[in-house]
Amino acid sequence: MSQYLCDANPPVCSLAITEAWAGLTNDEKLYTHHLSRACWAGARIIMAQTSPQAEPIFDFIIAFFEKEGANGKLADLEALKQKAVGAGVKEEEWNEVVEYCAQSFGATKFIPRVAESAFTKVVHASSNSRAIQLYNAAKDFIYSTSPTALLSLGKPSAGHLSGYYPITDSKLVPVDEEIDEVQRVCDAAGVSTLNTRLSKKSASELILHIASASSSLPASFPQTIPLTLPTHFAQTLLLEPGDFSSHLTAVNASLAKAAEATTDENRRGMLRDYQKSFDAGDVEDHKEGSRKWVKDVGPVVENYIGFIESYQDPYGGRAEWEGFVAVVNKEQSKKFNTLVDQASTLIKDLPWGKDFEVTTFQRPDFTSLEIVSFCTGGIPAGINIPNYHDVREHDGFKNVSLSNILSAKAAGEQFTFIAPEEIEAYEKWEGKAFEVQVANHELLGHGTGKLLQELPDGTFNFDRSLINPLTGKVVDSWYKPGETYGSKVGPVSSSMEECRAEAVALYLASNREILKIFKFETDEDADQLLYFTFLVMARAGVRALEWYDPTTKKHGQAHM
Repeated sequence: MSQYLCDANPPVCSLAITEAWAGLTNDEKLYTHHLSRACWAGARIIMAQTSPQAEPIFDFIIAFFEKEGANGKLADLEALKQKAVGAGVKEEEWNEVVEYCAQSFGATKFIPRVAESAFTKVVHASSNSRAIQLYNAAKDFIYSTSPTALLSLGKPSAGHLSGYYPITDSKLVPVDEEIDEVQRVCDAAGVSTLNTRLSKKSASELILHIASASSSLPASFPQTIPLTLPTHFAQTLLLEPGDFSSHLTAVNASLAKAAEATTDENRRGMLRDYQKSFDAGDVEDHKEGSRKWVKDVGPVVENYIGFIESYQDPYGGRAEWEGFVAVVNKEQSKKFNTLVDQASTLIKDLPWGKDFEVTTFQRPDFTSLEIVSFCTGGIPAGINIPNYHDVREHDGFKNVSLSNILSAKAAGEQFTFIAPEEIEAYEKWEGKAFEVQVANHELLGHGTGKLLQELPDGTFNFDRSLINPLTGKVVDSWYKPGETYGSKVGPVSSSMEECRAEAVALYLASNREILKIFKFETDEDADQLLYFTFLVMARAGVRALEWYDPTTKKHGQAHM
């Protein structure tokens, strides 16, 4: 069970934001504040999407490090430590308690390195009655290591854990055939599964839990949808609104205040669309907000919020809540804007023909951001959104590079798997290579390529005589109306898309026009950047084995 122990000395990084924050006006700061509140109002949605035990453990951690009766104020950590030491706890054991509380990323359960008896001593020594109560309620799960299958996120039908498929009766677990059928009928009915969870009410009925503040379904949604499966599977899908109602009500309250803090009408309309989506549960409203968001070019304060990425759903159809707020780094953004200006020419260098590329490359907004708040299960270095392919093709998309994430370094970081004689050069070039790689990955990786689709009116967005280069025959399959990349490709959709974007980034690493934009103009610099781009990627691949679960034989993270 050693593979489930939490990291020893996990890296902790500070994000630099002081200078960017100081440059905001009071109205911009107020706008940022309310958007941040909206993002974090949905934090517990992520917990519930992960594990039913996540919230109780989170509540304990917050209570333990909170000054009792002080309503959110941080306790005196040194005083807590001394109380624990006074109760016979070793300093190493105290540190292991803190390290456990600091860890939060991965696709498998992690348990404390410290013995349960020592952890208990630390908590009881605090004399914090609420923390003690919450710890006593959660400690059995904190240390539980059986059954082994439940230690990994994955398909509940295989015994694994997923908050997207809540189970109250071990005999009522949705199986692959039922989940695939639900996806099919929802696509056909125009009901997105991105903001849903799925449970089994009885042998014959499934419930689609729709995230919404309202207790009523959108007018366009059916109450039930029949399933066409053999009789030993579920026969009916019930649509049930109101999942995460209290959280989304709080989200909308903060979005309303944010709308009051801006005078930009497009931005206000965007926030209203988000509110409408979170209230009624219709993802189409979020799409409308995303269309307005794409048109909001070059804002001082950037934000995106909602059910966005489907990395954690073992079937690839349901998305995790996330929301970020950031301040644009104008100086850094100049390089990215130059890259965008040349993108329509640069994509011609990619190794597929124009027939497999979008008809018109929608010039995106590409900015460098300093993150202020990011409520998410894992912070990326760059983002290419929205993920709605119809919005991307017809309205465009945005690329963002998170500069204070890229530059964040933990004190005393060790460069594992690098030859000693290369460490000095690696430390010099890692950040430079990663910046260019992220730019190529987001803009020219995620931002290129055509999804071959049949449109609702029966027409196609590609020439029906198009030849499939892999078979030499006419293309004979495409996405039907309502189908999405995630819903069709399923569990590996996110990994395949990330792999595609990384492959494009490596392919373009030697493109001299791109290197000139980032001021790598000499042959020596170009050679160094190319070498370290591949070395950084190779090292990341080796380190990614940390996220491979030998029990499930799966990689736990799409980016790894």
